Parts: sequence; structure tokens; C-alpha cells
Amino acid sequence: MSLSEEKLDEFAESLYDAQQNGSPIPPLTDDEEFSVEESYEIQSRVVERLRGDDGGIVGHKLGLVSEAKQEQLGIQEPIFGYVTDDTVLEEPVIPTESMISPRLEAEIGLVLGEDVPAPATPTDVLTATEAVVPMVEILESRFQGWSIPSAQDVIADNTSAGRIYVGETLRDVTDVDLAMESVVISVNGEVEATGVGADIMGNPARAVSWLANRLEDIDDGLQAGEVILTGGINAAIDIEPGDVYTVTFSNIGDIQLRAE
Repeated sequence: MSLSEEKLDEFAESLYDAQQNGSPIPPLTDDEEFSVEESYEIQSRVVERLRGDDGGIVGHKLGLVSEAKQEQLGIQEPIFGYVTDDTVLEEPVIPTESMISPRLEAEIGLVLGEDVPAPATPTDVLTATEAVVPMVEILESRFQGWSIPSAQDVIADNTSAGRIYVGETLRDVTDVDLAMESVVISVNGEVEATGVGADIMGNPARAVSWLANRLEDIDDGLQAGEVILTGGINAAIDIEPGDVYTVTFSNIGDIQLRAE
């Protein structure tokens, strides 16, 4: 690595402080360029700080699951981050006052009933999946004005993790065609975005198998009990206080959230 231990810690502390204080910072790459490997090391140090605040890990999240998004940020693979239990919303209310600039994405969530050891295939992921759940991710960037000039910045910022809401419907994976699962997102009753599971690397199970194999590189893995966010189906929607967001999946359930 080209970044010193001191610089890695400095970057991690800056991102952690921005998250705790709700005060955005300039992109890290404005200060110094660094590699994808170093960005994941920064992310790890941020997550360790969050875990020190009693934020246990409850799952993993995928980002940049489409080729278009990867090309936009100059990376040839998806990216990943961690979901801590303190980011899980208990009520269908988006706390905009405690966030910097939240955005909404619909996600197909997988609840793992078994570990998914590497090497993993999409079939391995499906076999290990206990349930499919509707999910909403409330993305958040710790960078000023959602300025994200590089994939390295996004990765270091725990892949723009903010909050998540897990729907109440649990569907058996054998009853769901993940690739064909569609979603419609409405804001105050007006359709804002649509998507389909095939937009996630052809099939969300393929994205999760990639994640299982990629995590082996950092001595991590997917474990039973985790919730996996398979990647945003729609382009992220800006969240405004007072708006109501309705996420309607074709088979796995609905979610309605209100921004306050």
C-alpha cells in the first residue's frame, strides 16, 4: 500500500466523524489518490469504529451492480460494504433530520439460512437462502453535495451505507424468479422509477455469489443469519421530508415509507 498507517486512520476518522456529526467532507481523493485495496482498508477501519459504537454486523451490501455504473466510476466489478444493526429502521419512517442527503433505492434482499463458502455459484447462493424479502436502502454520502469522483471514495465510505428497511413479507426462494422480479417505486402516488432483478448482473444470485468469492480475498465470508442487499434496482431517488415512498414488488411484497 502507498498510504501510510497514519493516513489510512486519518481518512477513516474523517469519514466516521462525518457520519456521526452529519457534516459532509470533501472527497478523500481530492487529497490523495489511493487504490481499491486501500479503499477497502479505509472502509474496514470505519466499520470497526462503528462496531465500537455497538453496531454489530447484520449483513453485507452490494453496489455498482450494473456495467453502466461501473463504467461511470471507472471500475470493472461491483463493490461491497457492511450493514450494521444500528442502521436498520424499526419503523417505516426515514429520519431525514439526522442524515446528510439521503437517497432511496429498492432492493431484493436475501436472508441466508446457511453459510456461503467460496468458491460459490449462484446455485450455492439459492440453496443457502432461507427467504427473499423486499427491502429499501436509504443511501447516504458523507461527501459534500454527493460529489463522488471515484469508486475508491464510494468504497471507503462503506459503499454509501445509510439506513435500511426490511419488509415484513418472507418468500421462499423456490417461489421467486429473482431475475424476473420487478419493482415500481412511487413518490406521493406518482411513479418515479421501475426496475427488474435481471438488472443486477443478470440475476441477484449471481451478484451474491460474486460477493462470496470476493470476500474470501479479505478473509471474510457470508454467514447464516445475514441479510444481503443485492444491489439497487432503480436509479437512486432524492428524499424530501413529507414525501411518501411506495415500493411495490411483483411477488415479494410492498413497502411504504414516510420521510420526516
